[in-house]
Amino acid sequence: MGRRRKRRKKIVKRRTLPPRYFECPRCGSKTLTIDFKKSGKLRTKIAVVRCGTCGLHCEFEVPEILDRVNVYNKVVDLVYEGRLEECMQAGEEGVGGEEEAPGEAGEYEEEE
Repeated sequence: MGRRRKRRKKIVKRRTLPPRYFECPRCGSKTLTIDFKKSGKLRTKIAVVRCGTCGLHCEFEVPEILDRVNVYNKVVDLVYEGRLEECMQAGEEGVGGEEEAPGEAGEYEEEE
């Protein structure tokens, strides 16, 4: 007499997707989105970076193989180097408030 054969449990491997929203390096809220548009050049695409809270808007060309996480790291590097204004010039026309950060106005009022 033979034993009853045991069933194997299937191991389900879950694939983790990269996040859709990132933390904004300028204001700290988690509302930074990165989208892509087609570019006229071969093997490149245009990355559009937007923050829903502080109005950060940046567009620049990236190689086709980069995904959202790589573009986010590139934006963070630009912010820490102080070169973010180079890519923001196209989108800065409609957004005001770069000259005065929130909280600076209150500091000047207290000193007077």
